Amino acid sequence: MEFPSLGEHCQYDSCNQTDFLPLQCKCGKVFCRVHFNDHCLSGLCELAPKSREINLRNDDEIFRCSENLCKKGNFHEMLCDKCHKHFCVEHRFHLSCPEIDDDVMALKIEQLEAPRRQFHEVNKHLQEKITENIRKALQSSAKVKTASKIHLMRIKQKAIGPKILPANERTYFSIKKPEDMEAKPVVIVHDEENVVKIETISIDPDLKGAVPVFVSSKWSLGRAIDSICETCNIMNDNNKIGPTKLRLFRQLDGYCISPTKMHIEIKELIASEILTEGDKLVMEYISTDVMNSLDDSSQVFLRQ
Repeated sequence: MEFPSLGEHCQYDSCNQTDFLPLQCKCGKVFCRVHFNDHCLSGLCELAPKSREINLRNDDEIFRCSENLCKKGNFHEMLCDKCHKHFCVEHRFHLSCPEIDDDVMALKIEQLEAPRRQFHEVNKHLQEKITENIRKALQSSAKVKTASKIHLMRIKQKAIGPKILPANERTYFSIKKPEDMEAKPVVIVHDEENVVKIETISIDPDLKGAVPVFVSSKWSLGRAIDSICETCNIMNDNNKIGPTKLRLFRQLDGYCISPTKMHIEIKELIASEILTEGDKLVMEYISTDVMNSLDDSSQVFLRQ
């Protein structure tokens, strides 16, 4: 069955075959796929595309995109208004045009950067506002837990730790790393009535200078300290004989978390309210001699 009304005859000499998808030169002549290339390369037609613009290895490669490293092409030429070079659809409105004037380039860059800059400014203001609200809440002891929960949400966004830990086991804190390896002075209290006389350290809810971390609630305190040291790159010689030992202190009041009982689990410390998830903790070195002088009833506070 023939369709005499479909397709065009190739106008190349000695061809004249019917092509249902012919290619038309700018001079108006129609050619089949094979002879369109021959016509353009013959040099007889001044309107034919330059040889560097022709690539018939694929149907979509005739006018090559001028964008660096782009190999796409089009049947129809799409010239840039500025540099008068052909670009594919993807790069047609790209900012890389070498002849675009500086004012237009600056305007387009500003249009792209403005939303990003506005987001950072708003986010910075929001974080400062949250920090200030937490700081105000901590002025009342009744609001410490609520403030810690808000603080916890911020910690979870940036916390680091062993990725193999299941999400339901993770317990979050923020850690202030020791500035050096020198043993810090402490106050030892044997009488609980004297605890109220200890000068407390006010909490700083700002995460600046602290490392948000997570550990397993099922871990012992000793294992949690080892993991925090590994995560935060803190020198840890707790398992060796040496002049100092690492201990965790609450930043809120300088209280040392279970200085002699490293086997107690994190979930037990939270259940007994010695720790609250979201607490800001201070990791510091204390003297081994001080540790050896402690008994189970001793309470240790970091001296301000």
